[in-house]
Formats: sequence, C-alpha cells, structure tokens
Amino acid sequence: AAVDNPHEFATVAVRIIMAKLADMLVDGIKYLKDGTWYDMKLFYDEEEVAAWQDNTVPAGDTCLYDRVIFESDREKSFAEALDLMDQVRLYVKLPKWFRVQTPVGDYNPDWAIVWEPRDSTGERTVERRLYLVRETKDPDWRTSLRPEERRKIDCGRKHFRDTLGANYDVVSTGSELP
Repeated sequence: AAVDNPHEFATVAVRIIMAKLADMLVDGIKYLKDGTWYDMKLFYDEEEVAAWQDNTVPAGDTCLYDRVIFESDREKSFAEALDLMDQVRLYVKLPKWFRVQTPVGDYNPDWAIVWEPRDSTGERTVERRLYLVRETKDPDWRTSLRPEERRKIDCGRKHFRDTLGANYDVVSTGSELP
C-alpha cells in the first residue's frame, strides 16, 4: 500500500502515531496539588443560567442554584434524580468556566456532589461525607465517544483522584451513585 499511494500511507501513519502519542500522554499524566483554587464568588454568576434558560429545570434545596442547566435528556434526568436522594447534601452542574487542563484540551466535568451515605433506614453509615465528581454519558460511552473526549475523561479521573482525593466516575443514571 505504501508504494501504490505513498501520500495516503503517510497520512494514515501520521494519524495513528498522533493517536498513540496522545494515548501515551494521557496514560503518563500526573496531577499534583499546586495550591490554586476557585473563588466561591465565581459560582454565583447567574449569566450562564440566564443564557441557557430553555435548557434548565427547577432545582431542589440541595442544589447551589435555583435552576439546573442541562445539555441532554440524560443530564436532565440525572439532576432530577439528585433532587430526590436523601444522601445528596449539595450538588452543582459545574459551569463552563470550570476546566481541567489536559494534554488533549480542556475538560469540563458535569457534576460536583457532596454525598452523605445512608443505610436502608436512612441513618448515616459513615462519619464523613464523600465528595463526588460525575460525568454523565451513555452506558456505551467508551465506544461511542470520540477518542479525544475519552482521553479528556481519563485525565479528569486522574485529576480529581490524584489532586483532590475526590471520587470520580462516569455514570448514566442517578442509581449508579454510591
């Protein structure tokens, strides 16, 4: 094939090499705490909610905002499920400006959740709360997403676990929470 069409061969070879290089960067990335943080005042900017007014649902008492922005029916259902769970102490759909830098582009996770585990009677089961970061995707997200998006999610997982000790996962429904 290389002799018959060297340009096509070179194009495909470069594409494969670049994909493998991106995979290696993601596999080897390490995040360290650097002392930076977001000012809480940033979370009270209502402009983003106003811009998405058609894609919002009313939020319950445990949400940081009065309304929750959603980008898909899956996110809408997830937000509605969070409002019904006694274990959820606080949640927020993370704003667009909340980004994690990765070697393959900035990543904006979907949700931050403060979770208080309970037993079947509603009593707390552990002394401390869990801090969760969740990405909402289809159940077959590993095969349905573009490689760049999968890599960003993999970097996000490492970022939240390594630097913050936060429990990070990709979920499809609220029932998949701990």
